[in-house]
Amino acid sequence: MNRITRQARSIIWLMKMLLDYAEDGQINHAKIIDELSHATKNDKAFSIPGRITHQWMKCAELTTPRIQRTAIKSIILGGGQHLLSPERRLDAAILSSLELFE
Repeated sequence: MNRITRQARSIIWLMKMLLDYAEDGQINHAKIIDELSHATKNDKAFSIPGRITHQWMKCAELTTPRIQRTAIKSIILGGGQHLLSPERRLDAAILSSLELFE
C-alpha cells in the first residue's frame, strides 16, 4: 500500500472543502477530515522542520510570551483545563501545571 504524505492529504482536504463550498456554499470540515484521512487518524495537516521555520519563529513576539503564567487561571475558568487535549504541546504544558488552578 502506498502511503500518502501529510502535505498531499492536506491538499485533498482543501480541494474537497473548496468543491463542497462551490457546490453547497458550506463546508463540513470535520466530516471531510474524518472521511478522507487515508488510514491515518489525526488532524495534523502540515508541518515544516524547525531548521526551515526557525528564522521566522525566533522573533520577539514568539520567544517572549505576552501572557504571563499567572494569567492562565483567569483565561481558563470553570474547569476549562479539564477539556484540553493533552497530546498538544500547549495543552500538555497547562495540564502539567495544574497548581495554577488551585
